[in-house]
Amino acid sequence: MIRLESETDRVTAFADSIVAAGALLFVLVAFATWPQILYLGSKVPDHQDPLLSMWRLGWIAHALSNSGQHLFDGNIFYPHALTLAYSDATLLEGVLAAPWLWAQANPVLVYNVLLYIGIVSSGLGMFVLVRYLTNNSDAALVSAAIFTIAPYRIEHFMHLELQWTAWMPLTFWAVHRVFDEAKWRHGMLAGILLTFQLLSSIYYGVYLGIIVTALTVLLAVCRPERLKVVVVPLIVAPILPVAVALVFGQPYLQNALVLGPRDPGDIATFSARLSSYFTAPEPNWLWGWTSVRFRGNELRVLPGMFAVALAIWGVVRRPRNRTLWIYIVVTTLAIALSLGMNGSLYRWLHEHVWALQGFRAPARFAVLALCGIAVLAGFGFDAVRQCVASPRALLIAVLVAVSIECASSPMDLSEVPRQSPDIYKVLKASDRSVVIELPFVDWDLTPLYMYWSTQHWQPLVNGYSGYTPSDYEITRDRMRTFPDDDSIEHLRQLNVRFVVVHEYFYKPAELTGIMLKLARRRDLVPAGRYRDWVGNAQLFELTPANDPSTASKNSATCEAVAAGEMPGMV
Repeated sequence: MIRLESETDRVTAFADSIVAAGALLFVLVAFATWPQILYLGSKVPDHQDPLLSMWRLGWIAHALSNSGQHLFDGNIFYPHALTLAYSDATLLEGVLAAPWLWAQANPVLVYNVLLYIGIVSSGLGMFVLVRYLTNNSDAALVSAAIFTIAPYRIEHFMHLELQWTAWMPLTFWAVHRVFDEAKWRHGMLAGILLTFQLLSSIYYGVYLGIIVTALTVLLAVCRPERLKVVVVPLIVAPILPVAVALVFGQPYLQNALVLGPRDPGDIATFSARLSSYFTAPEPNWLWGWTSVRFRGNELRVLPGMFAVALAIWGVVRRPRNRTLWIYIVVTTLAIALSLGMNGSLYRWLHEHVWALQGFRAPARFAVLALCGIAVLAGFGFDAVRQCVASPRALLIAVLVAVSIECASSPMDLSEVPRQSPDIYKVLKASDRSVVIELPFVDWDLTPLYMYWSTQHWQPLVNGYSGYTPSDYEITRDRMRTFPDDDSIEHLRQLNVRFVVVHEYFYKPAELTGIMLKLARRRDLVPAGRYRDWVGNAQLFELTPANDPSTASKNSATCEAVAAGEMPGMV
């Protein structure tokens, strides 16, 4: 009975420490990403990718509500299939979001809540790992803070899937448990956690698989006496992630066969340099001035100089600690792999491991280097703590120092319109029809077109993702001369029925010219002028080639519009 009470007390104390750590990490994240916390329901990072992520979450919810049979066949880049697999599918986040989206919850709020959950839970995962390795909650909290608010997070603040990294330290923790206790359930747990990482971000899932394999080998080398008793758990561990990868990877494999591997030059562009680890994102208070070395948001992966100093101190004070040296090797390996085409190791792997040829950004291995540095920093803090008279004051001072070093200037946010424009209500009321929206551009408007397509789910010729089909360039070229005969013929080949022209995004003279040309065409029938999210949009219906009459094919919809039953006609 005494033993049971002791175990209960231990679990209760651990739960209390997790709750306290979670509360502190939430405050740190709110501080590091200020003022996002004030606008969870209305604003997102000022970038196209949050809109892509909201589309992905919406599509997954939509597909699951329709049996999930065509889960990967997103409605973008029509007529291509498997378009959800043109980028990280974020399946786990999508499944979590689905019930809320089915209940008509604010999609911006759902997105931001998932973003915060991903970041805070990553810190909690690190807390669990370092507390287990050091038996010190304060050291675990320092490591958690480093992993949670490192400048890397700000660099990728617009990437939902890249914030879901809790499974990395938790997988490491499960592997340590395998070697310590030799129980098959810990091997299974390691496999489940690795699978969760794969479903959260296929990039991180594959990268974690490589690093956790190295960790396992290193533990086996350092503890050969345990090999006999850990064989079964280690055999159990990869069964689930391999099975899921074989199923989950099929759409990516099919796309790779059609689209081909990534261009090595493109991969080189997104390969880190050693100097990347001394470069912070521009918003960082202390080190933002270093950001001018690199453009884009992949190559500025400063882990935090304070974290590095703590890690070095841990090694100096405890040079014979085997766990420390294991994580030094793991961290070094992650750094070497993050160099991508700038390093020989990844170049060799890229040549011999076919799966890696589909990944564009080796620099993202940096998050696993950050994971290793955070663990080493926990050991360093534990060593410092034993040398001071007031451990609590030291903890506060270190957390403040980490927060200041990782703090950023106010984040650039953009308002996301949420009230469904009338033009999309009209499209929703129509039967299934292929839609193209003009102007036909990529970086500025297309993510908005995709975001608004969640209101109607019609097949959309427009698209924005990690991959772009080669024939998409042909469509873009044809649309530059719209509405001439070549562009109209191309739209017919794509089975387009509705053309949406957003007036606000054209110069007045350009818009007048297009409208005059449209007025002369008998095969593009005006179907109304409606409100979009910034102004007005004109809707045209493309008649079949063998039906040049001006009678609208969608007569029922047009009659409803004429009767004033359809919303918002201007």
